[in-house]
Amino acid sequence: MKLWLKKYLIRVLIINFFSLIYLIQTPAFDYGFFSVQSIFYSANVFLLYFFIFLETKSSFFSIYGLDFNFYKLIINNLNNLNFEYVTYIAYENINIFYFLFFSIGSVFFLERINYNFVLKKNITNPKKVFVFFIVIIIFILTNFNTSLTHMTLKTRYKHLTNTFNSDDMVGYGIKYISQYVDNSFFRNDNWFYTIKYSYIYLDSNPSGKRELAQFDTNLEFESFKNFGEVINKKKYNNIYVIINESYPNFRNRKLKNNLFEKIKSGNDDLIIQNFKKKWNRALTTQGAEMEFFCNKEVDFEKYMTSELKSFIEENNCWINSMRNKNLIYIHSYKEYFFDRTRYKSFFDKTFFRKELEELNFEICDQKYDGICDHLILNNMEKIIKDEKNNFVIFLTVNNHIPVEPVYDIPYINCKENFPLNLSEQFCKIYNNQMLFNESISKFISRLNKNDLLVLFSDTPPMFATKRRVHFEDLIDIYFISKK
Repeated sequence: MKLWLKKYLIRVLIINFFSLIYLIQTPAFDYGFFSVQSIFYSANVFLLYFFIFLETKSSFFSIYGLDFNFYKLIINNLNNLNFEYVTYIAYENINIFYFLFFSIGSVFFLERINYNFVLKKNITNPKKVFVFFIVIIIFILTNFNTSLTHMTLKTRYKHLTNTFNSDDMVGYGIKYISQYVDNSFFRNDNWFYTIKYSYIYLDSNPSGKRELAQFDTNLEFESFKNFGEVINKKKYNNIYVIINESYPNFRNRKLKNNLFEKIKSGNDDLIIQNFKKKWNRALTTQGAEMEFFCNKEVDFEKYMTSELKSFIEENNCWINSMRNKNLIYIHSYKEYFFDRTRYKSFFDKTFFRKELEELNFEICDQKYDGICDHLILNNMEKIIKDEKNNFVIFLTVNNHIPVEPVYDIPYINCKENFPLNLSEQFCKIYNNQMLFNESISKFISRLNKNDLLVLFSDTPPMFATKRRVHFEDLIDIYFISKK
């Protein structure tokens, strides 16, 4: 009994020690430090081996925001796997393999010697002393790996001890770290969360960093690009396009539906078309604008450096057909952000934060402290004087993470709703969007019968990839008009 207890305690120590050293960046460590499950499976060495392998595999995928539903693609067709990218992320996350190597190696070695340490006998053996020091050196070197997990350990230590300095405030966004991680003692393993989320999101749209799979060959999610075709089907009077910064497309159906119900609320006479679209992970928010403006393959580098008017003309972008309308561009943030000053060459009028301040619009106190988006929608008549023949593009900013609340009273109790109860930022971005969607609803009620509203949800919120398991990897585009 005494030997079994000794083995058990050493196994628990090994699995938690190497997990902390090498898996600190994985989702499991957002919630605590000591594995609850290890208390049970450490009782048997074969169970321990099994769960080390399972935790390695789960950590590898969960850090990319994936669950076990992803494996269906690979099982159905191995060609869905992007082998070139898998090789890259294997190198990028080599710390996960260090975890596997040291955990399995340590347990195997201890099992061989039956957990008996005879230091006096071995200390004079040059061969064993050499091997011991080589292992120690390798262990030290592995803590300076491509994933920089030692930096994450350092940050969490500073979070625990509240010893951040001025450089940390800039580099790590310390103001928000407590909203993402919890320094509790106990935590669940990555495999536990992966199984849990796989079950919860079984029938939802995919999530995570999809470069692992060749989704462009999957026709089920064929990319929608026919903006111009849909818009030009009817001769609309006013066309309003809202490019919604970081729309929180949660995989939780209840949360997702509530967001859109807030838009429809009080509007029973609507014609709604909903399309799904893959987003270009290599591009910023300007990528969403570029795709909307041009609706075809163009050079993003040239787009980022060219005057918008010349770029649109040179590439024969469909939006050029809208030149007969009053072209208005609104962005609630500063014009120098991504050098959107270039847009002035194409639009008849542009309104950035400076111009909106001059119209007495209120600034929302956030890290990206732009004009309050909902107030722009509520008071659009301050910007658009002519009620006829307008083409308006409005790029929002209030949900650019990290966010601060722009609402006075929450629309939902986050503590009672998953996954909003996992992160304060999840909660705030959802309630911010509910406020803005309420303003969209009021704006729709003021539209005329031959007006069109296009709601273009931007790229999924740019949380760390491991947290994007809770968000769809696809964006929604809604075309809304009145019957």
